[in-house]
Amino acid sequence: MQSELTYFDCFAAIGRRAGKDPKAPWTTEHLLSEMERCRIHGALIFAHQARETHPQVGNPIVNEICHANERLVPCWVVLPHHTGEFPHPDQLLRDMEAHNVGAIKIYPHVYWHDVNEATLGTLLGALQEAGKLLIVDRGEYGDAVQIDWPEIDWMCTNYPQLPVLLHSVRWEATRRLVPLAHKHNNLHFEFSSYQGNRMLEFFCEEIGHERLLFGTEAMEKSMGAARAYIDYADLSDEQKQAIAGGNLMRLLHIEQPPPPYPALKSDDVILQKSLQGQPIDDMTVIDAHAHIVQKHGRGAARVAMNLADAAGVVTRNRKLGVDKTCISAWTAIWGDYKLGNEDTITAMRDFPGEIIGYAALDPNYVTDWQAEFDYYYKKHRFVGMKPYFPRMGRPYNDPLYDPWWEFGNAHNLIALMHPSDNFYNEMLDLGERCPNISFLLAHSGWNWPIARQHVELAKKFPNCFLEITFTSVTSGSIEYMVEEVGSERVLYGSDAPMRDPYPQFGWVAYADISEQDKRNIFGRNMEKILARVKLPE
Repeated sequence: MQSELTYFDCFAAIGRRAGKDPKAPWTTEHLLSEMERCRIHGALIFAHQARETHPQVGNPIVNEICHANERLVPCWVVLPHHTGEFPHPDQLLRDMEAHNVGAIKIYPHVYWHDVNEATLGTLLGALQEAGKLLIVDRGEYGDAVQIDWPEIDWMCTNYPQLPVLLHSVRWEATRRLVPLAHKHNNLHFEFSSYQGNRMLEFFCEEIGHERLLFGTEAMEKSMGAARAYIDYADLSDEQKQAIAGGNLMRLLHIEQPPPPYPALKSDDVILQKSLQGQPIDDMTVIDAHAHIVQKHGRGAARVAMNLADAAGVVTRNRKLGVDKTCISAWTAIWGDYKLGNEDTITAMRDFPGEIIGYAALDPNYVTDWQAEFDYYYKKHRFVGMKPYFPRMGRPYNDPLYDPWWEFGNAHNLIALMHPSDNFYNEMLDLGERCPNISFLLAHSGWNWPIARQHVELAKKFPNCFLEITFTSVTSGSIEYMVEEVGSERVLYGSDAPMRDPYPQFGWVAYADISEQDKRNIFGRNMEKILARVKLPE
């Protein structure tokens, strides 16, 4: 059992923001409530309006809120001083001291200013001398990129004593981030979007734990998802505590940690186990959506992955208590279904009963459907179908797919459906034509528009299920799906090994739903779906 950790979030925002879904949480009261429920002891916050309108609008909002709550620490959004709309760095530092501001954040691409000596030299030099933390947002998820890698390199090179913290780096960035992390000892980063498989452990081995920080991107993302990434990691208590909060408090020069919370008042066993980084060992847990690369592989296409073959995925999932992992091989969906499906067959042989196979069949190449059915479903006992529009390029209701859908409907197969360009209308057609297929609508928690679309499909068709996984771990979306269609129609999936399963697991474990709802999502529902499959003899 791990020691009690003090969590201090380096990435949270408050206030109204443009484009908010009506169901998306946003109030400071909700943030504080989530922090207490997830045992997040403190948070460094900035205001959306400081980014979206102007720092002079948003920074005072942060000042007022932080002054009223001891768990919240202000971060200001800052502009260069040359236009006269923002104080000279000398005055800025005095203002920061007056308001106990330990960090600033810049948005060069939002506010249309350069990252060079003429524009930022005075500011960065003053911050370096004062020992303040500079935060820059890569913006790789949701927004256009906010700062380029050469610009980050320039700042770290020319101001080597200035601590620089990267927000919003995604897991695709590894091949760019690793060289910079080795080059610059002042470069720090957080993992709210950078949920790469085993990346915490990887970077602890590569550069040490001192520059890795806990961030949630609340209230856009689930705070529990970010916490689970640390709690379940294969790290020492010392490393976990540094990443959870110690590193940020050091950078902010905070000596006294936020106060502890009262004892947890909850009978939710899953929540209790998650808080301790323990597996769910009193039920069958099933990951309904995962992948593998070839045996001993470490990456695919633009993504570097750690321990990404079947052994790596199974080992990671066992830490959570996952008993069965349903997979399609990366190569199979990415371009060569025959080669990739053989990876799945090997994985099923290596981990019998623990790896469940979804076959990928590309209709652009299949010439004898019956031969494929006999080989994958009769001989090798695959139970699922994995068409993949982004690479196969065919609408799911294209006539080329018809033999597969007819076979799947006759045998109650499972179809894992990634969103396509015309997904809603394609699923209206397939849901009507194939009532016996269990359609898992992948990435239903991606964002609010997709969640709403998939909920509508689930209401129309009882054989449509909402599989959650996505890096966005959208705060409130699981609660919304349960409210709209019931927990019996929602499924846990990780999409490992591109992203680590731990945050996806935490997204469910910390959701504001009942323990029984969580048990349905974590395995009971998928058990019933698997039991319906009738493979040919």
